[in-house]
Amino acid sequence: MRTADHSAALFVALSGLLPPSDPRFASTVSAVERELRDGPTVYRYRYEDGLPGIEGGFNICTSWLIESYVLLGRRADAEELFAQYLALAGPTGLIAEEYDPGTRLALGNVPQAYSHIGLINAALRLARP
Repeated sequence: MRTADHSAALFVALSGLLPPSDPRFASTVSAVERELRDGPTVYRYRYEDGLPGIEGGFNICTSWLIESYVLLGRRADAEELFAQYLALAGPTGLIAEEYDPGTRLALGNVPQAYSHIGLINAALRLARP
């Protein structure tokens, strides 16, 4: 498995298992950006999983990337992606589970608690000095 086969690898520093200063974390963030990010969304993975249908980017994974940017001192990148994440909310302010950047449509469960928890966590991380 390569570094960015799954965006959950971002959670290694978010959970405290590695310090954000560890070069492996920075290289994981770079790999996720390169291999799993598509505009305002981050995919969980990009390999055939045997499930039917097309999977979009997972919004909670986007929130993990926002938090990772903050931990790496990339505040401008974090704020830009956070603004894009907020823009994914529908007219009711609710965020879906997934987002398809090709069609620009929300996919999956709406509302999705994990997407909202991710948004809150990213906002709290950005609010810290």
